[in-house]
Amino acid sequence: MISDIVLLKELPISVRDSIEAYIGCVAGAMIRDEYLKTIKNAGFKDVRVLEETNFPVEFLASDPVAKGIIEKLNMPIEAVKDIAGSIISIRVQGRK
Repeated sequence: MISDIVLLKELPISVRDSIEAYIGCVAGAMIRDEYLKTIKNAGFKDVRVLEETNFPVEFLASDPVAKGIIEKLNMPIEAVKDIAGSIISIRVQGRK
């Protein structure tokens, strides 16, 4: 079983290039489908997502790392909501 952060769509370049986003494990996150394909390509069978959890905007606004990204990049709330909607935490199970 693996628990990790993945993306539903690409992040803006300004976020991907942000040191704060890298520290927060967001800048290096993979697109969900690519992530699952990588697990399967590593030889795991019966790969399935057990749980997906979105990060609410309120979480990003109160998390120190996320807050640093938002402030440094001077992001409008609409951009923050869009980015928050594309970051999820997943629990994946597979068998090898």
